[in-house]
Amino acid sequence: QMTAPVRSVAATTAKKTKISFVIGSKYNLKTVPKPKDKSVKIVKVDEHTMAAVTFAGPPPSDDRITKERDLILQTLEKEGIRAKGKETMVYGYHDPVITPNFLRRNEVAVMVDGKVV
Repeated sequence: QMTAPVRSVAATTAKKTKISFVIGSKYNLKTVPKPKDKSVKIVKVDEHTMAAVTFAGPPPSDDRITKERDLILQTLEKEGIRAKGKETMVYGYHDPVITPNFLRRNEVAVMVDGKVV
């Protein structure tokens, strides 16, 4: 069964694209369903804070991801908030195939450290 959201770290900010699935809080490392593919790893991600922009449309192109990231970074700088790391996360929500693009939900996000610049 597919989970939502699915997070990807764009190849433009990482050595290669990484895909991760957000697992519900009812699971822990012992009770989460085990992957059938041995190359898939289950890891706990520490709590973190992100700045994100949400928009409708098809899965975003690299140009759209860059545009949205730049917008986030400009806003963070204006507000005196520091971005943490260089990765750009892209979230998709696996809308049903029949969902029109204007109703599909996407997010582009960057981690923030919460410290004032």
